[in-house]
Amino acid sequence: MLEETLPPLPALFGNPILRGELHEIVSPEPIDWLPQTLGWQILALVLAIGLLHRSWRRLRVWLRNRYRREAQQRLSHLGPSAEASAINEVLKLTAMTAASRREVAALTGVSWCHWLETRATTKIFSQESLLILGEAVYSPQGSVTPVQRSALVREAHRWIDQHRDDHGFH
Repeated sequence: MLEETLPPLPALFGNPILRGELHEIVSPEPIDWLPQTLGWQILALVLAIGLLHRSWRRLRVWLRNRYRREAQQRLSHLGPSAEASAINEVLKLTAMTAASRREVAALTGVSWCHWLETRATTKIFSQESLLILGEAVYSPQGSVTPVQRSALVREAHRWIDQHRDDHGFH
């Protein structure tokens, strides 16, 4: 239908000098992106396995440290004016996840404070904070100043980040 509407071409159409000497350009075959030799295929397989292994390990660590993120979130919700008993509760829940319930649940007072100190690689809690944590269940909240509370919250955040986990991930 389109050919019917077009006028016919003249006998001398185009450049007469080049007529007959032009050849159609043939594009080369597309390059295959897959490696052709066995060595490159083995290297690609080893790299893919290594990447999967690393991703799996990172996922396991991320999942294992979920309790740390949740503890940090609970502590943040308590705020800088949190009661010492509430901070102690968050620390105890975190400790039971990091170690074992059997080991941590019965700890109170001085033994609880000593356990907290031994689980961190560096000294995190001040003597004043340890005293507050050790007596948190027994003493009234009024005996703790706001400065002591905010220091205790900061130290608890650091302990949650840095404590040793018995389950082998960090």
